[in-house]
Amino acid sequence: MIGSLYTLIVVCIGFATVIEKYRGTAFVGDNIYGAWWFSALWGVLTVAALAYIVQQRLYKRFAVLLLHLSFVVILAGALTTHLTARSGTVRLRTGVPEMTYVDHDRRVHHLPFMLVLKEFRIVNYPGTDAPLDYQSTIQCTIHNAQCTMMGALKNEFLVSMNHIGSIDGYRLFQQSYDSDGQGVTLGLSYDPYGIAITYAGYLLLLIGIIATLLSRKTQVRALYRKAVTVVMFFFSISISAVANSSLFTFHSSLPSVPADIAHRMGTISTLYNNRICPLNTVATDFTLKLTGSTSWHGYSADEVFFSWMIYYDPWEKALLRPTPQPLPAREGSDYSKDQKQADERRAIVEMFYSGQFLKIFPYSIGDAVTWYSPGSQVLPREIPVKEQFFIKQSMDFLTEAIVTGQKDRAIEIIAKIKLFQREQAADVLPSDTKTKAEIFYNTLRSQKWPVFLALTLSLLLCVLIFVGNLTSKFSTIAMWFTVFLFAYVTLQHAIRWWLSGHIPVSNGPETMLFMAWVLLLLTALLRRKFPIIIGFGPLVASFCLLVALLGGKGSDITPLMPVLQSPLLSVHVMTVMCAYAIFAIQLLLGLQALLLTKKKQAAALERTTALSQFLLYPAIFLLTIGIFLGAVWANVSWGTYWQWDPKESWALITLLVYAVPLHTASIPAFRRPRVYHLYMVLAFLAVLITYFGVNYLLGGMHSYA
Repeated sequence: MIGSLYTLIVVCIGFATVIEKYRGTAFVGDNIYGAWWFSALWGVLTVAALAYIVQQRLYKRFAVLLLHLSFVVILAGALTTHLTARSGTVRLRTGVPEMTYVDHDRRVHHLPFMLVLKEFRIVNYPGTDAPLDYQSTIQCTIHNAQCTMMGALKNEFLVSMNHIGSIDGYRLFQQSYDSDGQGVTLGLSYDPYGIAITYAGYLLLLIGIIATLLSRKTQVRALYRKAVTVVMFFFSISISAVANSSLFTFHSSLPSVPADIAHRMGTISTLYNNRICPLNTVATDFTLKLTGSTSWHGYSADEVFFSWMIYYDPWEKALLRPTPQPLPAREGSDYSKDQKQADERRAIVEMFYSGQFLKIFPYSIGDAVTWYSPGSQVLPREIPVKEQFFIKQSMDFLTEAIVTGQKDRAIEIIAKIKLFQREQAADVLPSDTKTKAEIFYNTLRSQKWPVFLALTLSLLLCVLIFVGNLTSKFSTIAMWFTVFLFAYVTLQHAIRWWLSGHIPVSNGPETMLFMAWVLLLLTALLRRKFPIIIGFGPLVASFCLLVALLGGKGSDITPLMPVLQSPLLSVHVMTVMCAYAIFAIQLLLGLQALLLTKKKQAAALERTTALSQFLLYPAIFLLTIGIFLGAVWANVSWGTYWQWDPKESWALITLLVYAVPLHTASIPAFRRPRVYHLYMVLAFLAVLITYFGVNYLLGGMHSYA
């Protein structure tokens, strides 16, 4: 009965995420997640699970009992929220009192206090127009029995992203603002009981996880002793990608800016992607999007970008070769794809010609810094005539100096542009060290050959292990290969962290880079006890690097959206990605185990199974902690800890799917190694759907990650 209910709930959640794509969030909220029968399914499952706990006498195993009871408490908190919580929105205009809110059914309710918006302001990243935070200063006037003798109680509080205002049990959070900046829409929730019960469940869960890992009555220690060494899974891939990389290039005969001048121009700061960075970053992205590489025929990205800027006619003809005019084509045909790519390239070039990539002249008026492109004709009157002339003409003088071969004069003009930037925006410009670091990082992040080389070597390592030729000498080489790859990934991650100003786990390529780092760290930590990981860790990490490399625009460094600026988000993503990294290793362990068919390989099969089962515990615990940290973050950011978003739903499905093999006492089939490994291979589909399927097919609030 428990198994049937469990499966039915997983299937319902999965189908609901698909239905939501076509019928909308409100439909699945009313007819599935908020329906009585869905709550009843969870209720019956909980009762059946409690009966099972008594039947199996789990009360004699405190750690396991605590772990299971924590989920009962969490479900009880969710039910309490569903039955008693209230939510809606409050519309406020500056200076206008408001004592009502509107729920999701458009019904108006009265509040036990009066709210007045005193001020709303948008806080930007220094020197840019990118929003850092949205802040509403609210005055609250409470009228209740305790205040009748003293008059109304007034106080002010701030509501901003990741900072909820709380008054008399009601929680207010930033939702949107009016275009004129004189009004806001605040989300409102009232759930004093459900949140308390749910958080108590989270605390019990954490204690249960720690107790399970430390307990002598669980399988973890036994599995750890059994898993000693494993035979590797055979896999192969072509190494032609390295030979076809951009290592071997040549110069064409196009007129170009001298390399040293182009490099100096690349160090000039600009406003790009709502952040201040060197022009080399713009040049790198421009060249990458036009040619698929950060160099072209031996020209660096700086040379391509600035040569096109000056000698635009021959460079446009060379890089934008004539393409067929749009014709009617079937959707999805090769011609349609080629035409789409050509249109995207033309759009990039149009942005280049419009000056959107060259906002290099900052000017400070009051506290605001505005960036202008070369030749800007409409400038504020507050800018003196001398500075206006410099903004409009300096790039023309630089172009003239380059074309006429006056290298010293070109260097002098570049220095004057940088001096102008320091005079106008010294407080927000990156330091010379940071500029050099970003230029180095641009080279590092866009090189394809290190990734393909790592992928080739890790696959070769797997072949050697599979055929049994991994001698002690090769083991040492494998260890050093892992160390160098770990250093390479760590360097990328660390520089990106420093440049962006936040832990880089906010988009797809960043999370894949972090996943590669985790896999290599696990390899280094576990290689002595589990030699198998010396092959699987670098292999999966290399594939993660490949996915990050192919991430396109997601590899650009951009400021964090205000809602993402929370340390809880970083920890949430990192714990979940650690779990996914371990699941990926278990996938390869499963594939390798399914190939061990001979009787003499029985011992290797047993060791492989023991390692996979041992890794299952930390993987599930990390995923569990990650999910509930995400719930806490959501509760802090927008006042509710669970919204059945597709990403949330599939993360829960993944947890439920991977939790099944832990219950070998009630499911004897998992004691058979091949059944267990086949299940683990198929279970990884849930991870793929959660990470890739939701992002690219189902959408939702989390589709950015």
